[in-house]
Amino acid sequence: HSMKFGGDFRLQRFDQTLFFDVNGDFTFNSNASAPAGNDLGFADAYPNYLLGLASVYLQGSAQTENVRNQALYLFAQDSWKIKENLTLNYGLRWELTTPMHDLGNRVQVFRPGKTSSIFPCALPMGSPLGPDCNTAGVTPVGLLVPGDTGVPNGLTQTYYKAFGPRIGLAYSPDFKEGFLHTLFGATGKTSIRMGYGMFYNPIEQLVLEQFQGEPPFGVSVTSSNVLFSTPYITQSGSIVPNAANGVLKPTRGTAQDWSLFRPILLFGQFQPDMRAQYSEQYNFTIQRELPGNILLQVGYVGSQGHRLLATYDLNHGNAQPCLDLQAVSDFYAPTLPSGMINPNFNQAFNTAYACGPGGEDVAYNLPANSLPSGFTLHLPYGSVPTVSGPAAGMPNNTPITLVGLRQYSSPLCQPTTGAGCPNDGIPIFSNIFTQNTISNSNYNSLQVLVEKHFSHGLQFQGAYTYSKSIDNASSFESSLNPLNFHTSRGVSQFDARQRFVLSYFWELPVPKYSGFAGKLLNGWATSGILTFQSGFPIRIVDNTDDNALLGSFDFEAPDEPDLIAKFKTQDPRKNGNLFFDPAQFAAAGTLGTIGSSPRTLCCGPGINNLDIGFHKMTPINERYRVEFRAEMFNIFNHTQFIGVQGDFSQGGAFGRVLRTQQPRLMQFALKLFF
Repeated sequence: HSMKFGGDFRLQRFDQTLFFDVNGDFTFNSNASAPAGNDLGFADAYPNYLLGLASVYLQGSAQTENVRNQALYLFAQDSWKIKENLTLNYGLRWELTTPMHDLGNRVQVFRPGKTSSIFPCALPMGSPLGPDCNTAGVTPVGLLVPGDTGVPNGLTQTYYKAFGPRIGLAYSPDFKEGFLHTLFGATGKTSIRMGYGMFYNPIEQLVLEQFQGEPPFGVSVTSSNVLFSTPYITQSGSIVPNAANGVLKPTRGTAQDWSLFRPILLFGQFQPDMRAQYSEQYNFTIQRELPGNILLQVGYVGSQGHRLLATYDLNHGNAQPCLDLQAVSDFYAPTLPSGMINPNFNQAFNTAYACGPGGEDVAYNLPANSLPSGFTLHLPYGSVPTVSGPAAGMPNNTPITLVGLRQYSSPLCQPTTGAGCPNDGIPIFSNIFTQNTISNSNYNSLQVLVEKHFSHGLQFQGAYTYSKSIDNASSFESSLNPLNFHTSRGVSQFDARQRFVLSYFWELPVPKYSGFAGKLLNGWATSGILTFQSGFPIRIVDNTDDNALLGSFDFEAPDEPDLIAKFKTQDPRKNGNLFFDPAQFAAAGTLGTIGSSPRTLCCGPGINNLDIGFHKMTPINERYRVEFRAEMFNIFNHTQFIGVQGDFSQGGAFGRVLRTQQPRLMQFALKLFF
């Protein structure tokens, strides 16, 4: 036995000042599907740009972060040589990594129903919104900071159960005779190894950056349908609250005018009971020594990822209320689908109920008794879940007020009475993106290696991998379908189904010459790397159409188009740079749903590349020697495509290859050694 014990203690720190979109940025889109109330804009983005009619304006702020955390790792392991040709290794590792925290506590979380005591809400005297925050409905119920009840400095729990067992077995079979002797050879020629382990991965500092610069420590204000010259005044003339001021430094314990931050957009926050990310990794390999100093290795390698970090929207749009609203709007439309004049036509009601993509953060003021008989309106918040037309027994005999269609758009708002609903129609919250350890993955592979150690002037290594990786989030920047995490499951974006790499170095067997001929002909060698690889999967997404009525875009949207034909790729050289036919897809057919396309489709452009080099070492005397190198990359000048545009909202660019690797390149070098 050979016992070992050890430990590792770390104090980690990261300091930086972030500048998130301090000067702001504009997005110009088509306004063809803009919600009711926007009477400006064109169906083409170019006139909107030239006239300064922006679809979206986003402005952030600067923020300093001083991130700290501690980590303690302990391990014990033992190696037991059971027999001369059989060894067992086993051990246990315990990892304690405290959640990262900011020294200034300039981060926040969202906990529904709770109100901050560190930064309570107060309106300035004479505010047109109301006498106090609760009456005005602008208290950001749910937004808390470290120090509020139940919110630790690290925002989530410290996980103490990160135990990682490890076990490995090495066996060199010794068969004296018979078939197994023929197959495996003499002792020492064959090795069989297998292993299993659990490995934990702490959350990286980059994740915490998503939480920086958010209210009340900064802003990330998004306003829709604004003017380029006055980005906080909409095209319809309403004023958007503005708390942007470069750097915000609120004093803990002081009241804040939270109405200025609306609608509050949270790019990130932690759930309270997050667990540690971990993977189970396992392998089984057979190594065989072959004649000629060659090693052959064949193995199965796999892993299962659990509790992996992923992002989703806690406050996505609620499609059903929007569909209900639009159904009523259609009831009051000027004409029927047949083209006949609609006897129920009412322009005011038709406009008041209009809802569609982009309507998640819009206010709806519905007149009393305007809900038709037989219609039901689902309410996204408030104590009353639905209201119905007269035939259903509960007419809306009072006006209905909705300020946003998200679950937490206006937490204090009671739609049936108007109490607690912001009177300027601006919701308290828009998107609330959360990071949580809820994702998973699996990877399985066949790996073959042939390796020749340097002898007789030659060495080479050839490796082939056949594998498949599946997950529902390939990084924390992947946006899960907030309605059903399982539907985001698909082939990993980094999956490379097959990969073969051959590298070699060969001293050319040129006869040795002396004199000038020796200087010219001796010392030549060649090397190279040959790579063949399957392409990575293509991420299929629809980033701007909002057909699902979720209004959810962080690094990407969860929306996808419909896949209406069997997916096939094609040669972009012969098809106008299109790697696949866009006609295989269509806009999601049913409003309020995510399209039928899988998250990823296999596969994009692969790799077919050969790099070679020629080397010559020439001794001048005992002290000096000169090396000449000539290297050629992509020697056959194959076009190596990189990436395919998988965003359906990009119109004519959808399906096109994005760029290529470098063409054939050559370089020469001369080096003097002394």
